[in-house]
Amino acid sequence: MGNTILELKNIVKTFPGVLALNGIGIIYNKALLEEAGYTAEDITNFDSLKAVVEDITARKDELGFSAFTSAGMDGSSDWRFKTHLANLPIYYEYKDEGIDTTDAIKGTYLDNYRQIWDLYINNATCEPSAISTKTADDATADFVVEDAVFYQNGTWEYNNIADVGDENIGILPIYIGVEGEENQGVCTGTENYWCVNSKASEEDIQATLDFINWCVTSEAGIQAMCKDMGFVIPFPGNLESENVLVNEANKYLEEGKTPVTWCFSTMPSEEWKNGVGSALTAYAADQTDENWDKVVTAFVDGWATEAAAAK
Repeated sequence: MGNTILELKNIVKTFPGVLALNGIGIIYNKALLEEAGYTAEDITNFDSLKAVVEDITARKDELGFSAFTSAGMDGSSDWRFKTHLANLPIYYEYKDEGIDTTDAIKGTYLDNYRQIWDLYINNATCEPSAISTKTADDATADFVVEDAVFYQNGTWEYNNIADVGDENIGILPIYIGVEGEENQGVCTGTENYWCVNSKASEEDIQATLDFINWCVTSEAGIQAMCKDMGFVIPFPGNLESENVLVNEANKYLEEGKTPVTWCFSTMPSEEWKNGVGSALTAYAADQTDENWDKVVTAFVDGWATEAAAAK
C-alpha cells in the first residue's frame, strides 16, 4: 500500500489503504512454560509443539496447569478457530497453487488442520465435549489465572492478559505440521482499512487524504496512532509498540521468518465459517473419522456452494 497522498488517491476507487496490522499466534506464559521445563526455543514446528503440549498434559496434576486454554466455540470465541485457525490450511494451499483466492478450495492441508485442532481440544482446561458452551472470557480467564500455558489469539488481546506480566508473555507461530514451517512467523495482516468514498466531492476526498497523510507522517498524528490508539501502522513513521505481543511477534520478522498472510477476506461467506464451526464442534464431541469428514465437507463443498451463491 502506498504511503503518500498521490498513492492513496490512486487507490481510492479500487482498494482501501491499510490502517493497522495485527498478528495472530499461540500466546504463551513464559514462566509456566519454564516451570514445565521448556522455553520457546524448544518449539520450532508442530512436532515439537505436540511433544511439549502432551508432556504438560501428562503432568498437569503435578504441575497444576493445563497446556491450552479452552477452545470456546460459542459465538464470542469460535472465530478463533473457524476463521483464524482455518487461515493456516488456506494459506498453505494458496502458496502451493500460486494463487491468492479461489472459488474451489481443495482442502490440501485439512489433515494438518485436524491435528492442530486435536492438539488444542485434547490438551485443554476443559473436556472437548464442553467447548460448545465455553466463551472468549473463559479462555482469557484460563490464561490470566495461569490455568493454561498456551492461548491462541492475536496481538490485540494484550490489554486483557497484561496482568500476567510483560516479562511472562510471548507468542509463537501457529504450527500445523507443514514442511518448512520452522521458517514461519506469526499470521500477520489486517481487517482494518482506510476507506474513502469515491462518490464524495473531489474537495472532500482531498481533505480526507490530507488527514490520512497527516495521521501517518506528522509527529502528533503518529503519536495518536501508535501510542494513544495502540496501532501498528505499516508506514515508515511507526513507533515501537508498548504492546509486548506486538514486539514479540516482530522478533520473527527480525529473524527473517516469513509471516503467514491473512486470507480471511477470501473466505466465501459468514455462512461458510458457521458451517465449519458447527462441524468442528460436533467433531470435538465425538472425534471419529466420519465426523471429521463432515468438517472436510463443510470446508470444501461449503466453500464451492457459498462462492457460487455470491456470484
